[in-house]
Amino acid sequence: MSKVYFISGLGADERMFQYLQLKCRNIAHVRWIQPKEEEPLSDYARRLAEQIPEPNPILVGMSFGGVVAIELAKFLHPRKTILISSMASSQSLPWYYRAMGALRLHELIPVPLMKRFHFIAPVLFGAATQAEKILLKEVILETEPHFLRWALGQLLTWHQPDHYENAVMIHGTADRILPMREHPNIIKIKNAGHLVVLSHATEISAILDQILEEDCTS
Repeated sequence: MSKVYFISGLGADERMFQYLQLKCRNIAHVRWIQPKEEEPLSDYARRLAEQIPEPNPILVGMSFGGVVAIELAKFLHPRKTILISSMASSQSLPWYYRAMGALRLHELIPVPLMKRFHFIAPVLFGAATQAEKILLKEVILETEPHFLRWALGQLLTWHQPDHYENAVMIHGTADRILPMREHPNIIKIKNAGHLVVLSHATEISAILDQILEEDCTS
């Protein structure tokens, strides 16, 4: 039996998973740590793994947390890796993101300027309810500037050319942040946006319960 470790999106925390109602109670939330200067994602994942002491864990990563989950899986050998609103290969990153990474535009745009555009975030992220909009705004404004710039750089320049096969993917069909790509092992949530874990929490809970049924201690 394995413990389930949840890894939230870029700069976010366990609040992103607050509406999930899971049968499994043996869960923990991995918290972001401050990256070192010019630290590659693989090294960062090694330091983050200090929060995951149990062997063969189950990793659940949302958005950027899914990218980190794949990096963790390379040396933690999890029992299962579950990606929500994320991607299993850098080839799934839209071309315009890859172009931004190649041009290193994330290093040129001032972080305060990026944060000022939080008012359009609900449309991009698919935040529909007032609670979702408030939480999204809080996450954007609370994210530490150095971490935000570093994480954006890691996401835009991530190198995982092959589809990571040992992952179950859950993705909204209307995701504007990381548009869904077709994969044999993807579970589609119809008309859901990037914040599917909030907007469709009941459906996601049922899916996770089914996936974790034989692996998670209660």
